[in-house]
Amino acid sequence: MWKTTPITLFFLLPMMQSLDPPGVLSYNWSFYNSTIIGASAVLGFLLQWSGALALGQTSATTHVVLGQFKTCVILLGGFLLFGSNPGPTSIFGAITALVGMSFYTYLNLLSQQQSVKTSSRQASFSLPKSKLGKDNGGSDEINGDESV
Repeated sequence: MWKTTPITLFFLLPMMQSLDPPGVLSYNWSFYNSTIIGASAVLGFLLQWSGALALGQTSATTHVVLGQFKTCVILLGGFLLFGSNPGPTSIFGAITALVGMSFYTYLNLLSQQQSVKTSSRQASFSLPKSKLGKDNGGSDEINGDESV
């Protein structure tokens, strides 16, 4: 990302006038408009950062489900809070997706609890092996060389 961002900006800035027909310079850059655009940029960054943090801590499937969850919340939030009308099919689909995601989360939590119980039972029946123990007959040498 650090390598591609400067190149992307180098090509995007000159092309901005043709990609945005009214042009960025003709926009009414009042303090209020600039503040709203800046706040939107900060929220967009935080959204992407939270996704990156979640990907580092979860599986790829859970990351995709989380992304779809955010999309459904945005769609339903726009309908409930701002009165947007995405249509009954989209609303029903978002509700169905949320129910499915909740069931997926429930199954994941259930399997994690079972794996913790299983691992604690196995740990109680077996003694832990020391990594500091001498596995080669008490000698500190491996193939004639001193081990570090």
